[in-house]
Amino acid sequence: MEKIKSIFKVSVAVSLVFFFSSCDEIHECIFNINPEIHNKRLDIGVLGVEYYDVITAEVSNEVFDNDYIYDFDVYGDLPPGIFLDFDRRSIEIYGTPEEVGVYRFEVELSVESYDEYGYDGSPTCEDSTVREFTIQVVE
Repeated sequence: MEKIKSIFKVSVAVSLVFFFSSCDEIHECIFNINPEIHNKRLDIGVLGVEYYDVITAEVSNEVFDNDYIYDFDVYGDLPPGIFLDFDRRSIEIYGTPEEVGVYRFEVELSVESYDEYGYDGSPTCEDSTVREFTIQVVE
């Protein structure tokens, strides 16, 4: 009976080691490794006055998040005269607003990592994340 218990314990230990070392996605979900767009309220723009703000992102709970490739997509309306510049882990918003109004848009972030085997299309628990932003332009 003791021998059976010992074999069972070894089998369970080997299975757990194999399970956690061979399945990155489970590891990534357990430690909540996900793309994250930081939540912030964007500055209010003033008609005819130069505007600048930044949206930043990271891979949460990942020490090596600088090693990921960040891919941003923006959907929705930006104020006329406002432009975007994608800079690694951030989006710079700049320009001179030309029309008063409230402009809503979404930012979607997807990340990829690169290792000796090439690109990993799903290096995090979630493939992507989306966050909504608003820029209000006043006179």
